Amino acid sequence: MKNKMILLPAMLLFFGLNHLPAQQNQRFPITVTVFNTATLLPGSAKLGVFGIPVHPGLTLGTEYTYKKGPKHEMFQTLRLGYFYHRYIQHGIQLYSEIGYRYHFNTSWDIGTRLGMGYLHAFNDRGQFEINDKGVYEKLPNTGRPQFMGAFSLGPGYTFSNEMRVFLHYQFALQLPFINEYVPVMPSSNVHIGVTIPWR
Repeated sequence: MKNKMILLPAMLLFFGLNHLPAQQNQRFPITVTVFNTATLLPGSAKLGVFGIPVHPGLTLGTEYTYKKGPKHEMFQTLRLGYFYHRYIQHGIQLYSEIGYRYHFNTSWDIGTRLGMGYLHAFNDRGQFEINDKGVYEKLPNTGRPQFMGAFSLGPGYTFSNEMRVFLHYQFALQLPFINEYVPVMPSSNVHIGVTIPWR
């Protein structure tokens, strides 16, 4: 039941938005990002967005264009990601975002995205419990299901061959993290990415 409640918002976002009108001659580009994640609120890291030490991550995904004009673009993403936060967790992400881009010209743009999805978190240090003999035993690390929500903002540049590079700041929430004392885990993530057209 708990897993279904976590997955339901992501499913509603992904499938519900498919009723919007799609762009003609739709193509699905490949998007790859590398990112750094830090357990920080916006404004509390280096330059307000970047945390040290580096905790690396990677995403692979695509996007679906609903509407695109000379200045305005509406789209949706689908992303699969992984990150490692030392001493805390490994995370596997599957999420979707609804996004908007404003195009200053044929090259430069700025965009924002709002997303939600599923996060499966694995404890980096392992979990232990005391057995009947009073000895600590390590528990199987099968991970725990989590809900994730995210908001992103940043610029991009599109080359003449339609390849696009971008830099995005992403603020994300993970929940329920640890109900007893940290029910919601915030993170500030800086993504550097490239989108390659799929012909």
